[in-house]
Amino acid sequence: MTDKVHFSFALSPRMRSFIELRDALHCLEQAFNRQHASSWLHASCDLRASLLGDHGRKNAIPEVVGLFRDVKTYLQKLADDMPKYHDQILSSCDQIDLLIAQLKPGLPDACQYLTQDALINAYLNTQKKHDWLGHKLCMQQSIKALWSHAEMRTQPLHQALSPLTNAINSLNDMLNDFVGWEKCVATAGAGHITPARGKSYGLLVIALPAEAVAEGVVPDISGNKLAIRLRFQRWLPGQSASDFHEDMPYEMMLVPVGN
Repeated sequence: MTDKVHFSFALSPRMRSFIELRDALHCLEQAFNRQHASSWLHASCDLRASLLGDHGRKNAIPEVVGLFRDVKTYLQKLADDMPKYHDQILSSCDQIDLLIAQLKPGLPDACQYLTQDALINAYLNTQKKHDWLGHKLCMQQSIKALWSHAEMRTQPLHQALSPLTNAINSLNDMLNDFVGWEKCVATAGAGHITPARGKSYGLLVIALPAEAVAEGVVPDISGNKLAIRLRFQRWLPGQSASDFHEDMPYEMMLVPVGN
């Protein structure tokens, strides 16, 4: 799909862990490419929470492995139901085993870096309510000088994360190509999505025209796995969120894995 913006909504804890990890890796990669110190530190702390299970999050890696296995189980059933494509589908299953294996090699080094790096730990301390040692006050004063050798500081973590990033990106592509898109219209900016009975879904993806998102239109969902309420809001600079009351065409996809 071209000129579309995708919004992912987790319908299960397992999928939520995956989305948090995916987005943390993406933000870290963007900050690395731009060598923006504060953004890189913030993304590193977010990634640390996913990989180590900090701040109320689950350790994301077992959840991601479970998600890969859900996809493999779904594909194996699909292969049995579609003899014509049996071999090609099973080949995709073999690829999943390779991706799971890729999750392991760099993780110990990445986790060690995230837990031991003094600058990341100091940045974490700035987020605490009671920053008794004044990390928040000295961070911006020192970060420019500390970042003078940015590539040397950031490269080891990104090398260690490379296999994990590849596996997560591959899984994300699989999930976004998993089933067909359904074209819908939210009348007066609101609508309902009723998932099929007897099926469990782990992910809802809403696709909007990029020009609508550029004008501040975003989706908001509520409800549960049996009935999902969708309404659109408009986020404009310096203003509170407001309901969007015009008809809004969108596309949606419910992914039947990761429940």
